[in-house]
This record gives sequence, structure tokens and C-alpha cells, in this order.
Amino acid sequence: MTAKNKHKYKALLLDLDGTLLTLDIEQFIPAYIDALSRRFKELVNKELFVRHLFGATNKMVANDDPDQNNEIVFYQEFCGRTGLTYDQIKPIIDDFYKDDFPKLSCWGQEHPHARELIKTARQKDMQLVLATNPIFPAIAVHQRLAWGGLDKNDFHLITAMDNMHFCKPNPRYYLEISSKIDCPPEECLMAGNDTREDLIAAKAGMDTYLVEDHILNRTDGETNSNHRGKLEDLIGLIKTLDH
Repeated sequence: MTAKNKHKYKALLLDLDGTLLTLDIEQFIPAYIDALSRRFKELVNKELFVRHLFGATNKMVANDDPDQNNEIVFYQEFCGRTGLTYDQIKPIIDDFYKDDFPKLSCWGQEHPHARELIKTARQKDMQLVLATNPIFPAIAVHQRLAWGGLDKNDFHLITAMDNMHFCKPNPRYYLEISSKIDCPPEECLMAGNDTREDLIAAKAGMDTYLVEDHILNRTDGETNSNHRGKLEDLIGLIKTLDH
């Protein structure tokens, strides 16, 4: 990092799963789907439920309408696919996240350097954003933060399906964050382990840091980032900033 841009980063955007939280995705996703589908077993058979869940999620990820947040898009699509009403679905999903989702914490583990990173960024007076893909309700994001031994109150913004209008890998997701925290993209650093979903922040004008602890490489060819290294190395980078 040159002396010229030592003052550059005013906000640090951090991915959650695979970055701040060590999460066994290959085990977690099937367990999550199985648990949620059991809540709907009296209404929809599992095969159809899974198809509709992924269909509604994909619709939400593809949304590019700034007038409809992700939650609205998801429920409109899921209700349309299943023939169920919002009033039927919402209480079931709320109860699932309150009672069943916490039992999935066995698939998540604290990252040994996550809390130190948060502490270091706060000492530098950086705005902290939990930039996790907003396809889950806030309660599910807060719970996963807790699995990682982290405090939701340390973040200026936590993205979730009810407060965002775009998803990763849409660059407009990052522009919306920039607008919400009133910090220009060029003063933001996005750090995450997903080469497709996190490094796309560069398209919004942000610098990127590829976290190499648990890389998820879903792009073809070379991966380009301004910085890369372990989460522990990101702490060292933040310490060099003059604020």
C-alpha cells in the first residue's frame, strides 16, 4: 500500500460465511434445507418445496428493481410458486428461525482472528459493514454472527433481505451499501473469500481483499483483487492505515 492511499479506506465491508465465520457449507446447506422443509411437510412435499425455495431465492438474487426489497421479491415468488399465502408462510418461517435455525450452529465455528479484526477496524474509526449476501432475514444473520462469537452492535450496517434491494454478485448491492453508509465506493474496502460474489465489488468502484483462509473460487480464469491474504494479514493491513 502506498503512502498516497494510506488514508483511503474509511469503511470495511466484511463477508460472513467463510470469512468471519468458519462454516462447513457442504454440510450446512443440506441440513438447513432439510430442517426448513420439515416445517412445510403438511403443506408441500419436500421435492417441490426445495424446487420452489431455490426458485424464489434465484428470483431474489436476480432482482434489479430498486423499488422492491429482497424480502418482498422472495415472498411474492415463493407464494406464487406454492399457491400458499404470505399469512400462511411467514409465521412458519419465523418459528423456524426462532426455534430450529439455532440448532444448526454445530456447522459454524469461530474464526480465531475475527474478533481481533473487528477490534482493530474500530480502533481505526472505520465504518464496519457486515456485507453478507442478503438472502436471509436479519435474525438468521444475527445468529450466525453469534456462532462466530461476534457482536452485531459492532457493525454500522448488517445487510439482510429486509433492508437491501439487491444481492451479490450484483454491483448495485455494493453501491447500495455505499449509499446507506454515506461513504463513496473508492473509500470502501470489501473483504471476502468468494471470488465471484465478493470481488465483484470492484465493479462498483471498491477495492477488494481476497481472504484466502477458505477460498470459494467460482470464477473462470485469474482472480483479481487489490489485496489478498489470510484474515490475519488483513489485520496487519488495517493497522497500517492512518486515521
